Amino acid sequence: VIWELKDAISQILRISRDKLDADENLADFGFDSISLAEFADVLSERYELEITPDIFFGYPTIERLSQYFLERYSDEMQVFYQEAVEVSAVTEEIITEVQVKERKRVRYHHARKRVKASIEKEPIAIIGMSGRFPDARNVEELWSILLEGREVIRKLPHERVRLWKGYENTEAGKSVNRKLGVVPGIAEFDPLFFELSPREAETMDPRQRLLLQESWKALEDAGYGSKSFGDEKVGFFVGVEDGDYRLMTGSKSGVTSNNNAVLAARLSYFLNLDGPNMAINTACSSGLVA
Repeated sequence: VIWELKDAISQILRISRDKLDADENLADFGFDSISLAEFADVLSERYELEITPDIFFGYPTIERLSQYFLERYSDEMQVFYQEAVEVSAVTEEIITEVQVKERKRVRYHHARKRVKASIEKEPIAIIGMSGRFPDARNVEELWSILLEGREVIRKLPHERVRLWKGYENTEAGKSVNRKLGVVPGIAEFDPLFFELSPREAETMDPRQRLLLQESWKALEDAGYGSKSFGDEKVGFFVGVEDGDYRLMTGSKSGVTSNNNAVLAARLSYFLNLDGPNMAINTACSSGLVA
C-alpha cells in the first residue's frame, strides 16, 4: 500500500518515490487543496473506492494513510493485491524484475475484477447554504452569473486602490490596471449583533466578518436560530487559506483579529455550540455539522 501511495504522489507532484518519506506530512511534499483533491481522485480510480480529500487531514502521512486503507478497506485491499493471473511454477522462475513490474501495471489497468464490499454509510444532508462571491451577495446571484456566463474579473475599483502597496500616490484613473474579483459589501458588518466591540471589528480580517455573517445566514436558510440546538452536539469546521490582512492593519490588530485558528471558534462561542470546531488550511469553505 505504501508503494501504491508513493507511486500516486510521484505522478501528481513529480517527485521521485525514493524521496518520499512515509512519516513526513503530506503538506511538506507540496500538496495544496487542489492537488489533494487530485490525489483522492487517483486513489479512488485506482482502488475503485470513494476516497475524499478530508481523510488526508486525519491521516496526514503515507504511513498513517496506508494503515487507514488496510484497516478500513481490508477486504478490498486483499482482493486488489491478489495475483490477477495464475503463472505456472516454471514460468515464475524466469520472470525478470522488469516483467514483475509490468505484470503489476497490467493488474492495475486490465486484470482487476473485484466485488465491492457492501459498506453501510451514515447519510449526510445539506440543509442550509449561504455564500458571498465576486459580484454576488448570495448563492442565487452566483447561479445567475454562471448561467449567463458573465465575467466578474474586472479592474480594481478606485475606492480600493489605496489598499494596494505602491498605488497610494498614483493618479486617479491610472491606478486600476490590476484585475480581480470583488466581493460586495465587504464593509457591512454589525459587530454588536455578534457580541464584538466596534474597535475589534475594525481590525478583524474581512474573511472573519464574512464567515460570521454567511454562517449565520446558512443557519437561517436551514430554519435554525441561536437557541435551536439545545443539548445537540454540533461541530463547526472551516477550510481557509492564509491571508495578508494583518500586514495592512499592523500593530492595530489584536491577537484574535487575524488568526486563522479562531475562525471556527468564533461562531461556536457565539452560538454556544458543544461539538468540535476546527480550522484547516485549504480552499476557503466552511460547514456546520450536527
